[in-house]
Amino acid sequence: MGSLGFVSRAWLSLLGLAVLLWVTCHAVALQASVPGPPTREGRIARDLQLIRVSERSGVEPLRLGRLWGHLAEEYEDDGQFEKSEDAYNHALELLERSPDTSKEYAVALDNLGSLYIVWHKSDAAERCRGRALKLREATGDPLEIARGKSLMSEVYLMEHKFKEAERTAAEAFDAMVSLRETDSEIIATLITLTFASAMHGQHAYAVERGREAKSLALSRLPADSLLTGEVRMALGYAEWKAGIAAGPDEEMREGVRILRKWATPGHPSITGALTMYANYLRETHRKDEAREVAEEAKALTTKPTNGCVNCTVSVYGLRSR
Repeated sequence: MGSLGFVSRAWLSLLGLAVLLWVTCHAVALQASVPGPPTREGRIARDLQLIRVSERSGVEPLRLGRLWGHLAEEYEDDGQFEKSEDAYNHALELLERSPDTSKEYAVALDNLGSLYIVWHKSDAAERCRGRALKLREATGDPLEIARGKSLMSEVYLMEHKFKEAERTAAEAFDAMVSLRETDSEIIATLITLTFASAMHGQHAYAVERGREAKSLALSRLPADSLLTGEVRMALGYAEWKAGIAAGPDEEMREGVRILRKWATPGHPSITGALTMYANYLRETHRKDEAREVAEEAKALTTKPTNGCVNCTVSVYGLRSR
């Protein structure tokens, strides 16, 4: 996708905030081979034109499926969920007709699951991710299996199956570390693990995992990267639930600041972060501040969502690869 690589969405599927959804998806977008216009509207128009030309010229199903998958991601980032769902289904139909594409088919299924997480359709997300995990398991590739488990843990978190989310994310994390997976996917998995552990009552472990994620993010990613912002929110939440007095406020405020930089008004990333922060302020008896933050979050939910500011990466979370 863009230069940022990966983004998490685990924290957005939290508690009763809104069903903190990342609860994200991992993924590298399947990109079209020609450079596109800078705006998402322009990229969507470009993708549609590429698809029309490719269909007329009889391009093989695999290539066409990739184009439909990329268009689906652009629609998702633009908040056009029904069009995104339709495009993903086109991609899946084409990939199914192509030989030796089980891995790409699993990626498309996981990315459709990503859409359903954002759309708060947990049953559909679980069906897609569960089927994709079985395909990854069939490859026998330990890294593919770890990625599939990490993605499934996001669904469990959204469904408030915290124990299962914690177990699955921990298995994925351990495997990714041993297999030397990319930093971004490890960090994203740690975000899910931090939230799931905190919500499962494993507060000390959650803080440990959250601090590990922060250390990795600050040493390996740009200080103001979107993924770093989500790490700060996860650590702040874990420290809050662990009863740590000093720390949660700074982490959450920094998380909100970074997310403001990337998310347009009304985007679930920023409204979810503000709601979480307001709950923290309320519980720590800072009622006036809590009311102001909660009112801001409420006001922003009435604003249109158009994805990420000045970037091509999805702020909804990590997509699969």
